[in-house]
This record gives sequence, C-alpha cells and structure tokens, in this order.
Amino acid sequence: MQIPIKKTLDKIPGGMMVVPLFLGVLVNTFFPEVLKIGGFTTALFGPKASSTILACFMFLIGSQINFKLAPKALKKGALLIVGKFVVGAGIGIFVGRVFGPAGVLGLSPLAILAALTNCNGGLYASLASQYGDETDVGAYALLSLKDGPFFTLVALGASGLAQIPMMSLVAVMIPIVIGMILGNLDSDMRAFLGSSKLLLIPFFSFPLGAGMNLETIVTAGGPGILLGIIASLTGIGAYVLLKIFKEEPIIGLATGSTAGNAVATPAAVASIDPTVATIAATATAQVAAACVVSAIVCPFIVSYAFKVLRNNKMKKMNNETTA
Repeated sequence: MQIPIKKTLDKIPGGMMVVPLFLGVLVNTFFPEVLKIGGFTTALFGPKASSTILACFMFLIGSQINFKLAPKALKKGALLIVGKFVVGAGIGIFVGRVFGPAGVLGLSPLAILAALTNCNGGLYASLASQYGDETDVGAYALLSLKDGPFFTLVALGASGLAQIPMMSLVAVMIPIVIGMILGNLDSDMRAFLGSSKLLLIPFFSFPLGAGMNLETIVTAGGPGILLGIIASLTGIGAYVLLKIFKEEPIIGLATGSTAGNAVATPAAVASIDPTVATIAATATAQVAAACVVSAIVCPFIVSYAFKVLRNNKMKKMNNETTA
C-alpha cells in the first residue's frame, strides 16, 4: 500500500523543512538516547550533524545563482534584495539597539534578523509566475543570493549585536562561491546540482530539531506567529523601491516571507558567536514558525494588492473612455 508522504508534505507550507524539524524535536524530547547511540545514526541524525549537511546545501544553492541575466531582470533582482534587506535589517537592528539582545515581545534580534533578511525563493518564483512577467521570474536568480545566512551575518556584524569575524563571513561564502563558479561554468552541472538541492532539506532539518525540545517549541508559539506576520509585511520595502524606479511594484510584496533554510541561521550564527548560543534554540523555533505563517499570509497580500491595482487600472480606463 502506497502512503502519499511527499504529497502530504507538499501541502504543508515549508513542510519538507518543518515536519522533519518537528520530528527531531519529538525524538529529542521523548527518546533522546536514540540520538546518542553513535555510528551512522548519531552522525546523520544527531544535533551536530546539521553543520556538514548545511555546508553542502550552501554549495548547492551557490550552483543555482546565474549572473547571465537580462539587464531588466538584474535591476529588479537588485531592487528586491535591497528593499527586503533594508526593512528586515532595519527592524532587527532597531529592536537590538532599543531593547538589547533579549529583544521585545519574546523575539530576540537574532530571530528577527534571521527571519526578515531573506525570503522564500520558491514562493516568490510561484507568485512571480502568476502575477508578474518573465523579468520578475528572472529576478529570482539574483534574489537567490539571499538564501543562507550571509545577509543575516552581515546585519548582525554591522549592528554590533553579535561578534562576527570577517574570516567567518568568508568561511560561510566559500562553499557558495565554489558552487556558483561551477554552476556558471557548466549549465549541465548546474542542472545536476540543482536537482539535488531539495534532497538535503529534511536531512539538515531533523538534526536542527534534535537540538530542541517541546518546551522550546511552546515558547516560540505566540512570538513565532507574530514574527511570521511581520515577515509577511516586509515586502513593502521592495514594493516601494520598484515603484520609485518606475517598475511594476506588486511583485515586491512577494518577498514578504521567510525562507525555509533560514531555520538554520540561528545555529549557524551560534557556531560563530557562542554568546548567542543560549537564545539560538528558541530563535530557531520562532523562525520555523515564521516560515509557515508567512508562507500562508504572503500570497493573500500579493493577491489582494494585485486585485486592487487591477481594479484601479480598469476604473482609470473607464474614466478616460467616458471623459
């Protein structure tokens, strides 16, 4: 008898990331000794397993970044990145400066920056295909630079909220850059490596979950939902920039989400700066919640804005024809 596991996971926003992560939480909560038996089991499923798998994931992400874009797509991609980053980093840095490392309303600057300085690329591409044109879809190639922890690390270092040595930034980028070089040298290698990217998501999600317990998840509840709602609204920065530069602005709102791989960012930051290790587990759970919530809310925002803009255009046309 066939059980539609993947189809079920695909129906859950960020399911391939969130469900294995939650399973890791359950195992660590009720059967923690299973993760400590050693051998391949601990190597693959233990909390420390995520680092190597994440490094491989970053390499595969890099291989998909293609800089051979049409000028308009390149321009849109740059505006989307800047708009999203300015709003997300601005909120995180403001909270850190005013409220300190502990943050406000249960949300630390680490959780805020991890969730708000990137976006769900798959969700963006889907919305761009539905509500934008080919240049909006093409802009994803540059927007994919926001995958991974690099921009979050830059924001944390620039704000002084965490001690991020320059060499650590370089170390994060090396796998991405090597993948980028390989993918741009050979399109067949890009296709091959891209087909493997999604495979790694559940394999680094489970160990991340294995570093948490149910108490952490419960703590993330309300603040995590709030973080997801805030993330859904961060596309306004890209919207405004696109409007300023006289581009169709609606697709900027499609950056209002949290990427699934952002769940790994707090752990990546904690491995570089041990002073944030105490809040990394809670931040991870909150970012996971934000990923799910924003993936649900963002499409509604884009759809509503698109309908309003379309209705306004129709009213304007009707007024011009009757004038």
